Amino acid sequence: MINIDKLYDLMADKGFQEPDTGNLFFPAYIYTYQPEQEYEIREQLLLLSQKLKRPNNFLDCMVINIYHEFIDYLKNKAFTGTSLFELITEKEKEDAEEAFAWIRDEISDGDFFNYLENKINDYFNPAEEKRVYLIIYGVGSIFPYLRASEFLKKTERLIKQFKILLFYPGTYNHAKYSLFGLLDDDHMYRANNLNILLGE
Repeated sequence: MINIDKLYDLMADKGFQEPDTGNLFFPAYIYTYQPEQEYEIREQLLLLSQKLKRPNNFLDCMVINIYHEFIDYLKNKAFTGTSLFELITEKEKEDAEEAFAWIRDEISDGDFFNYLENKINDYFNPAEEKRVYLIIYGVGSIFPYLRASEFLKKTERLIKQFKILLFYPGTYNHAKYSLFGLLDDDHMYRANNLNILLGE
């Protein structure tokens, strides 16, 4: 289980808060944990966010469940008065493979990432100096529609502005990330491993 006190101390450190303090100037961090700890991790992230908001820090992290964001995106995008979420749900009853392909197309065409980027940019207003962390979870829930490696690749241009802490239900061995300890994720070697940084 995550040592919330250690993580809090790291995130409260003013030196760590600077976006350019990361390997290869890529301030994305991945914390791995056992999948069965998912709901405990979510509770800990809520406590962490509340603690960082206290007056001695005034750090207002943006915490995103990436799966819920995608569902909201589908519900807010409509064709002929019907949400995309409803259309895909109906299609899934008829042809699960076609529904899967439709979801992948929605992710691949970039509209979801534009939606997400706009939401993130609105939150990280340049005038709000104390907003320096974007915390992402729900990676296991959104699989297989979106992998963590694809998320980082598509949001790379945002990462220069603040630090991303991505919570990943899987393992890290020999510089490779594996979702659920079974499925290798591509091209995440530039991200910093948060477990190692915390001495776990």
